[in-house]
Amino acid sequence: MYERVKAYIIKNKMVEIGDHVVVGVSGGADSVCLLFILLALIKEIPFTIEAAHINHLLRKEADEDMDFVKDLCEELGVPLRVFTENIKELAKKRRVGIEEAARDYRYACFNEAVSHNKGKIAVAHHQDDNAETVIFNLFRGSGLKGLSGISAVRDKIIRPLLCCNRREIEAYLECQKITYITDATNSEDIYARNRIRRHIIPIANGINSEAVMHIAKTAELIRETECYLQKHTKAAFNECATHSETQIAINLTKFTGYERLIQKRILLLAIGELSSECRDISACHVDGILKIIDGGGSRRVDLPGKIVAIKEYDTLVIINHTAEPHFKSTDIQITFNKIHGNKEEITIPDLGILLYFTFPYQKNENIPQKTYTKWFDYDKITSCLIFRRRKQDDYLIINQAGQHKRLKDYLINEKIPKAARDKLYVLADGSHIVWVPGLRISEEYKVTSFTETVLACTLKLNE
Repeated sequence: MYERVKAYIIKNKMVEIGDHVVVGVSGGADSVCLLFILLALIKEIPFTIEAAHINHLLRKEADEDMDFVKDLCEELGVPLRVFTENIKELAKKRRVGIEEAARDYRYACFNEAVSHNKGKIAVAHHQDDNAETVIFNLFRGSGLKGLSGISAVRDKIIRPLLCCNRREIEAYLECQKITYITDATNSEDIYARNRIRRHIIPIANGINSEAVMHIAKTAELIRETECYLQKHTKAAFNECATHSETQIAINLTKFTGYERLIQKRILLLAIGELSSECRDISACHVDGILKIIDGGGSRRVDLPGKIVAIKEYDTLVIINHTAEPHFKSTDIQITFNKIHGNKEEITIPDLGILLYFTFPYQKNENIPQKTYTKWFDYDKITSCLIFRRRKQDDYLIINQAGQHKRLKDYLINEKIPKAARDKLYVLADGSHIVWVPGLRISEEYKVTSFTETVLACTLKLNE
């Protein structure tokens, strides 16, 4: 068994010369076996070992287990760090299950024990644990990632015993006359994994004695498939999506060209990019997004964690409202110095800087055609101009005949997404919109041959 584990470690590049390996040692058969095998490996690959024991204070025997590990490490000459935490209280405080709280605390302790960049965390998962994980994830409705089971290497975590099953580990310890302790809770049906371990795995072994190994091989195949799909999903995502800190916009023309499987994965990737707390997102939520994509018109669907998916025209926008910044709605009043050529400057929150001045218009003078530099007929302005967010009664004059159009209708016709519409600043003369920066000005304020004074505005957007 030692030779098989050594070959597995070398194949997966788990341990290299000069590494410092922190071994999680509970005192049970698996972790004790791992400790002894790594100690034997040191003779062939020079590296250092440190043990870490976590006392969860969950069982009355917890202190006895801790003492066993202390004595074992002292006998073997292995440095030991002990971490103690009341996991029941921690789980209650974090509002999570005891198993989840215990796992998170363990790895937090292991990471603390890793003292430098070459540090590794060795844990004693084996093939039976892998099979239990695959079955557990299958029953709870996991996707391919969950069905890929436990990986041999993940970041700094290494699992040298994944090539062995529980029976082989116990046989090795018996052959080497190595003692270990048995966790009494393993024989209880309190946790779902215990029930899988005590009831389902034995039935599987009764059908085929190599069932655990076959599940492990299938999980590895699924893991390879998942890695392949991840690569293609990322490429597709980069092709059809653009994103900021708080939202992701997906071009539906490109998106719908992908197969359904890739579409679903793109949506999951987008949600994951916006929020690390997306474990409550399930297949039904993804199907809900696909439903609004397939349907006509503008639609939206609310997802867990204040994530919202909005379909508008040929774009799907996924927004994380928890991370979305608050946009101010301060109205900015603009006054003008009639001394021509005197430039003024004001800052527009969340937008940029507005530069403006007035000057006498020379007939037939070329009018700038730049998107963010505009000239207006100053003499037609009836009140003090205000830079502000759009309002319900805002309108534009869209032609020389004086035809009015509601600003809302104009923005909808231009296919401006609602989220973007709500963040627009406009230059307003009462309810009459003089300028929608980046889009158009009202026909009423265009410079003509009758214009005497020009108001010139340049908007420099925030980078």
